[in-house]
Amino acid sequence: MFWLSLIPALITIILTFKTKKLIVSLFIGVLTGSFLNNGFIGGITGVGEYMMDAMSEKESSYTLSFLIAFGSLAELIEMAGGISGFSEKVSKWAKSEKGVLGWAWVLSAITFFDSSFHTIAVGTVLTPTVEKVKGSKEKFAFILSVTSLQLILMIPIATAYIGYMVTVVTNNIKNTGITETAYTIVAKSVLWNFFTLAMLIIGIGVTIFGLGFGKYRIGKTVKEEDEFTKAHIMKEEHANQSIIEYPKNSKNLIIPVAILLVSTIFFFWWTGRDKATSFFSALSSADFSVSIFSAIMLTLLITTIYFLIQKISLAEIETHIVKGGEKVLSLVIVLILSWALTSATQDLGFNSLISGDLVKSIPKFLIPSILFLISSIIAYTIGSSWATWALMMNLAINFSLNSGVNIPLMVGTVWAGGAVADIISPLSAQMAGTDFGEHLATSFPYLLGGVVTATLGYLLVGFFI
Repeated sequence: MFWLSLIPALITIILTFKTKKLIVSLFIGVLTGSFLNNGFIGGITGVGEYMMDAMSEKESSYTLSFLIAFGSLAELIEMAGGISGFSEKVSKWAKSEKGVLGWAWVLSAITFFDSSFHTIAVGTVLTPTVEKVKGSKEKFAFILSVTSLQLILMIPIATAYIGYMVTVVTNNIKNTGITETAYTIVAKSVLWNFFTLAMLIIGIGVTIFGLGFGKYRIGKTVKEEDEFTKAHIMKEEHANQSIIEYPKNSKNLIIPVAILLVSTIFFFWWTGRDKATSFFSALSSADFSVSIFSAIMLTLLITTIYFLIQKISLAEIETHIVKGGEKVLSLVIVLILSWALTSATQDLGFNSLISGDLVKSIPKFLIPSILFLISSIIAYTIGSSWATWALMMNLAINFSLNSGVNIPLMVGTVWAGGAVADIISPLSAQMAGTDFGEHLATSFPYLLGGVVTATLGYLLVGFFI
């Protein structure tokens, strides 16, 4: 009856596709798994146990705490005029559409640590300049999407994503006999994320050469009168701006980012120094979850002191710390429910379902491409890369153990599949000042091109494993 382990995930995917409500769908999936495991009454109490167990894991607790602290830091930077200050400086240097798109890539150097922050910051900085140079907002929206999650996935340090990625791998390699650290696996898997690599290459082509496909040539589908009919609706979290407007100051963005990067590297070394003989070996031996949480807390503390020196009131700082934490609450709930769903499916015998006999019935060279395509379909259906990674990572690890396929390769296919969910982003469309329908129409061919390229890449690699 191990096939029952598929039911909770399938229910979650179908409900998400139908309702577009991920949190409710995940909860019903967990509830279904708990009922199947424990019966009716036991299933009701079991939901809480699955959720509490998910949060009680050390890596999970650190990851959730890091995300809340990161949300607070991002909110402080925005409140203190760091983003708007940088916007003024950049607008002086971007004189053409190509220049604006190029700056979207350049600004990734200081906004790389979170995709939403990058999209909001760069969108706020450059959208007025796009309008000034009469550039394509659809093209800008696409580049915003590419330079957010896709680029961030290639940077295995000091990002909100890397903490979660390491936690997902850690939770799925326990008791498997795998001796390699989760962080090392994640760092190696970056090179096997063929979809992200393909989208970055396409993004560079769009930026430099205006790459396009026929009638979908990006930025050409917008009618001139659309500029006067679009509804520019701000997201709820941006509507409640601070009552006090502080002077624009680009240093209020640059300094916190620099502190975060330096402190992350320092704590990597600090937590791994006793297990290594050199600086770089200490980084690979670090206690990752402790390192990134310590770094974000130190950065938050120093940033608070720095803003107090600028005469920003402690009450204002406290208000925005809380506000920033509230902004990531929905993401925290998604992660807890995703981890709980994974545990429920494992208790139903999912690991036994993916047995050696089942895996051996699939031609080995097809395994990476199949895993990528399944992950891509799930990601596009439910619209969440994080939930997709949580659902699919256990499958990837089991396939690897039972087939002998390289573990970083299999992990990389899951990152790649999940990334499909974020290439067409409503937030990118909003921050670029364009309609989501136009963003979808002009970007989908590029997404499809990336999926085809990645699939062919995994098929090719499959012949050599």
